[in-house]
Amino acid sequence: MKKFDLHIHTCYSKHERWGFDCLNTPKEMVEAAIMAGLDGIAVSDHNTTRGGLVAAKVAREIKKDFLVIPSLEIKTKEGDILALGVLEEVNIKSRTITADEAVEKMREIGAVLIAPHPYSREGIGEALVEKLAFDAIEVFNSRMLSRHNKKAKELALKLGLPMIACSDAHIADDVGNAITAINTNGLSIESVKNALREGETQIVKEERSRNRAKEQYLKLYLLLGKIRPPPCEKSNRILQT
Repeated sequence: MKKFDLHIHTCYSKHERWGFDCLNTPKEMVEAAIMAGLDGIAVSDHNTTRGGLVAAKVAREIKKDFLVIPSLEIKTKEGDILALGVLEEVNIKSRTITADEAVEKMREIGAVLIAPHPYSREGIGEALVEKLAFDAIEVFNSRMLSRHNKKAKELALKLGLPMIACSDAHIADDVGNAITAINTNGLSIESVKNALREGETQIVKEERSRNRAKEQYLKLYLLLGKIRPPPCEKSNRILQT
């Protein structure tokens, strides 16, 4: 069994109010995951695979037996959808496509589709989870309310879908708060995707985030110009070389 945190953000995630929605670079998130004893992560920035592609390249230079799965969290008109294992550059404008369109587009390129925090304000809701036939449901998100996580687990049991736990980390300190063990023979993106589709998952850690206040203070300082923004452009050049 390999240990993964399948929902992590980097400074490539954008927020309408704060600008940067995560204050750490792909390299910093990879290093935090390795320190947490993980075998891999899925970098799923909002509406883009750029952070995941950068993280994958950086990870290969840091630790050979550590896997980064480039992914993205698509902000559809109805709510968020996780698409795992997207190996090409994808950039989607926030809230411009429907959940149906996002699912169709991601299935065409072979992504594993997960419903993240379906009962939260940003979730797509129970009806669409049932309709769109997701591959798995995020039943524990370290940033969500307990009642939302409980309802997500009940939905997964009702639909007979695989369950995963994720940190949804927007700060390096939160990486590894939630861990899903995946029964896969090899450490490759395809083997992990296949295991997820087949339900070869086991949740091994569920810990609520203790860093929300710290995260908000850092974003406020960034907004006020008291700290520098994370060097995402420098990370971007890593991808181009």
